[in-house]
Amino acid sequence: MIPYFGDQDLRSISEADLLDYIAVKLEAGLAPATIQNGLSIVRRVLNLAVRDDLIAKNPASGIGKLTQRVDRRVASEVRSINAWSRDEVETLLSLAAEYEPQFEPLLRFLMSTGARRGEALGLRWDDIDFERRRITIRRALKKVITVTPKSGRARVLAMPPTLALSLFNLLTQRQREAIHRGWASVPEPVFCSEAGTPLDGRNVTRSWDRRPRRAQKQGVRPLRLHDAPHTFATLAVSAGRSIRWVADQLGHANPELTLRVYAHAMPVEESDLAFADFGAANSGAKRLDPAPTSDDDSQKDNAPCATDRGHSRNLERETGIEPATLSLGS
Repeated sequence: MIPYFGDQDLRSISEADLLDYIAVKLEAGLAPATIQNGLSIVRRVLNLAVRDDLIAKNPASGIGKLTQRVDRRVASEVRSINAWSRDEVETLLSLAAEYEPQFEPLLRFLMSTGARRGEALGLRWDDIDFERRRITIRRALKKVITVTPKSGRARVLAMPPTLALSLFNLLTQRQREAIHRGWASVPEPVFCSEAGTPLDGRNVTRSWDRRPRRAQKQGVRPLRLHDAPHTFATLAVSAGRSIRWVADQLGHANPELTLRVYAHAMPVEESDLAFADFGAANSGAKRLDPAPTSDDDSQKDNAPCATDRGHSRNLERETGIEPATLSLGS
């Protein structure tokens, strides 16, 4: 930011200045997302200026929507959310259990909850309620620094039975290790190093990078570990879970964001229209017979009384509706 804005007074920055900055950086070949990351810093600083009454309005407040429009204008194709299928997740977990068992509980946690990697690294044993099968996300660990979750607030996650069993087995293993190593108690972090210290995110990345080739041989797409929350959300939405529930699990402040990102995964099923079949349960009406087969058609064509009036009577008898009155002309 400094090479462009130089010594310009922060209070004099206008929206026009920010638009010029976007144009210059686009011409220099920067991606819209990279430009937005830089502008987000300016926006946060200007928010502080508004708070301290140095400026009346933040000129960068709407810059996010602007860069999104720029992104759509320069993009050559529509971006899609990357997510593994259920079979791919099963394969990944199976490979982790076989070749790197200490990494499997962490990978299962990410796939089964939609939590982010930093939130997993900041998880402690007192955050897990095995009786109610609930997990509370209170903190995240980024570069060995404890911070609040991305949403800035705590949230409670549902814990599937297989994840509960995996974490309970991990706790039992930690208790045995504490006795063997002479530790006074089990280390607080759920996912910790062999020394009981918080796990470094770089080590998690190294563990993940060791498996793509083996997984690809079994048909698993080489996506990022960052796509684990996308996988959870996509599978949850496609299974019929509400957008509100998925948003709460992911920590999204606004369910509209969840809907925009994962609407493609919502099930589209039109075969069951019972919700709009008003009065069908009380009228005693029967379903219409399926279309006759070719054999039935030939028999009806050869029948001596296969008239329109006969068909109308059949329809009246089957459904209870009144047939049309035939005129002399017909």
